[in-house]
Amino acid sequence: MTTETHTTTARIKSLDYKLAADGITADPVSLLLLAHTARDLGVNELLVSLMVDEDEPEVARIRAYARVSVQVAAHLREAATNRHRELQLAC
Repeated sequence: MTTETHTTTARIKSLDYKLAADGITADPVSLLLLAHTARDLGVNELLVSLMVDEDEPEVARIRAYARVSVQVAAHLREAATNRHRELQLAC
């Protein structure tokens, strides 16, 4: 697991707690950072846009957040596993 992977997964966990306590508007900066990471990883743009659109209903945004965060975590886990395999082959 790289530092970037660890930082992003830690940020997602922290955001989970904030959203559970105070709703989707609890930490807009972290939400936008997650959106940026998700777009970089190729997560469905419709979900990402819905997650950050303040005009959408909160329940829809939270559901989009849940799907986006799971997909980001899966992408990062897969990338870390691939890097680990490459290092093993190089040895």
